[in-house]
Amino acid sequence: MKMHKYTAPDMRTALRKVRADHGSDVVILSTRRAAGVVELTVASDPEAAAAAAGPPLRIAVGDAVVDVDPSSRPRPVAASVGRTPAAVVGAEPSPMTTPTVAPVVRVAPPPTVAAEQAPTAVDLELKALRRLLETQLATLAWNDLTRRSPVAAELLRQFAELGLDRELAASLVESVTPGDDLGLARETALDGLRTRLGTTGDQWAQHGGTLVMVGPAGSGKTSALAAIAARWVMRHGPSGAALVSAGDNRFGAYEHLARLGRLLGLPTYQVEDAKELPSLLGRLGDQRLVLVDTAATAPRGEAAEHQAEALAALRGLATIVLTLPATSQAATLRQAATRYLRLGATACIATRLDEATSLGGLLSAVIAAGLPLAYVTEGTRLPDDLRPARAAEMVTLAVMLAERHGAAADEELLARRIGGRMHASA
Repeated sequence: MKMHKYTAPDMRTALRKVRADHGSDVVILSTRRAAGVVELTVASDPEAAAAAAGPPLRIAVGDAVVDVDPSSRPRPVAASVGRTPAAVVGAEPSPMTTPTVAPVVRVAPPPTVAAEQAPTAVDLELKALRRLLETQLATLAWNDLTRRSPVAAELLRQFAELGLDRELAASLVESVTPGDDLGLARETALDGLRTRLGTTGDQWAQHGGTLVMVGPAGSGKTSALAAIAARWVMRHGPSGAALVSAGDNRFGAYEHLARLGRLLGLPTYQVEDAKELPSLLGRLGDQRLVLVDTAATAPRGEAAEHQAEALAALRGLATIVLTLPATSQAATLRQAATRYLRLGATACIATRLDEATSLGGLLSAVIAAGLPLAYVTEGTRLPDDLRPARAAEMVTLAVMLAERHGAAADEELLARRIGGRMHASA
């Protein structure tokens, strides 16, 4: 694949230059207007053009092999300047021009296993063509939205800067009344975000419960557990509470929890296997607050299966609480929330807010999973840095972090995230 750059006073002249040099077997990668001229970047593949005259290419279709006549292979498409759809180079630019594929196929005997697994040149070309079309259509959809509804487009830009995922951002914008100015529309959408973010209040430190802390490695499970225990002791004294270490074989893990118990005056217990928890919890039934610390496990593997079985046995006996660090990437947070929701988690604690540069990924993950926030932590001081989660405060902090760190949404990224969703739902 070779790239070429052309400059002309208008698009028609630029396309004529491209057609004269390369015919119609080129792909227009980008167009740009600058200083009264059009800059056109194209890519050509001389080897692919030469191969088109060769023998039929074979691709796997189900249980058969399909021979594709090279002369009928789909032509690459070109993006024209502005908001017109993709057009084939070699034809006069028209907003109604769309690529067509009409291959001639002949069914051959079933292929071998090796032939089914190996992608052919046509497979790769079709995938590249699909990606190009999706990118162009997403850009067209985004450009159309910015023209038709500039307020909605600006809200989507701001929510992308907050770090909210595209599904949540789009649903918030859809709740805005058409015709509202930007200020009113923004406040309406943020109200919707506050409403969707559920919270539990300070019920555990106030009324107790049996809490099993779970979460990824380094998510702050033990610190959150210690803060809740300290908050309980400050309100109720050391009576009526206990600490448990379950299945955590890390060096010094139990000793760390036992030292916390001695400082707070709380009894500490240990079970080598988390499957022994139901029996121990039965013996601790007279305790108003039982806090269970567990080991972190990878999303897959034998340890993950073992943890899933242990947590399944606790349903109805304890509240499974997921700790999520605000410093993790959005995709990691979504994966953790989805995984532990399946394992029975019914509430969440957000940790490390003092280290976060964005809260959009965290808010998107817990809202998508339907997990209410119970507490948030902002340091390691016990119990001062633990406080009950409040939706309004979380949304306000998310906006402040975006402004403080100068978050900016890239135009191309917006087109892919928002325009792609619009095209897919059309």
